Amino acid sequence: MAAAFRSNANLDQYWPDKRRVTIVGAVWNLLLAIGKIAAGIVGHSQALIVDGIHSLSDMVSDAVVLVAARWSAIEADHNHPYGHGRIETVATAIVGVLLLAVAIGFIVDAVLRLLDPERLMQPGWLALWAAAASVGIKEILFWYTRRVARHSRSNLIMANAWHHRSDALSSIVVIAGVIGAMGGFLWLDAVAAILVAGTVAVMGGRFAFDSLVELVDTAVPPREQKQLAKIILSVDGVQDFRDLRTRLMGGQIFMDVCILLDPQLTLDEANRVAAMVRTRLLSESTEVFDAVVSVAPLRAPRMRRTA
Repeated sequence: MAAAFRSNANLDQYWPDKRRVTIVGAVWNLLLAIGKIAAGIVGHSQALIVDGIHSLSDMVSDAVVLVAARWSAIEADHNHPYGHGRIETVATAIVGVLLLAVAIGFIVDAVLRLLDPERLMQPGWLALWAAAASVGIKEILFWYTRRVARHSRSNLIMANAWHHRSDALSSIVVIAGVIGAMGGFLWLDAVAAILVAGTVAVMGGRFAFDSLVELVDTAVPPREQKQLAKIILSVDGVQDFRDLRTRLMGGQIFMDVCILLDPQLTLDEANRVAAMVRTRLLSESTEVFDAVVSVAPLRAPRMRRTA
């Protein structure tokens, strides 16, 4: 039993939600970027100006997410039998690299400010209020985007949610810096920037690494393989299995397996068991997007069994 390809309508049904949350984020990122850069110039806060540039990078990542989410939702076809989920994986890697780049920029800027205290400026209240407003808005965007990401099971949207969180953290750095500058401790801004930028760098590295794992078709972790094996063996008629192979695409599991059946079964009976295995895999595991199930008699030589 095998299917040439399976329509990814289940992924496509989340496209409106992905588009909406991304457009909302892009609009707010543009407004925040303009507001923070302007407030930073008027309020004499270099940190807030850099934070505004960070928001501009968020807007760029929103554009990447919007294009990638749309293309990855295109249905499978004969030229792309496994769908277009790789586009989402690549875009997630790009977002991760953007996070790394922004984090490195924060670290370099903070170090330079520590080495050259004259670069530090005395900020005003406008900078403080602008940074505080940014934290609130970005936290709201984070929780909203995170909810959509969990509902649609999209790593790409989840990456963008954490991008909102990184912007909120950078605004907290600005608040600490402004308060420190007002109290005479100008170096607090630079130290806090380095600490938060390190956190952002770790997030970016994780997203980039996880995307690389998908791109090289790494199997799902052993724990998930054992869960899949349990589902397969729970189907009546399945005596054993072999050649369980899995890979991730756009956060979804694509798998194939050969089930071993009683050699006395007819072809129709064997196909019915295979169909039941596929149905159970798709219904009992929310992460399995497609499963190709083949059959073989139990007496056939075992080549390999995974899980």
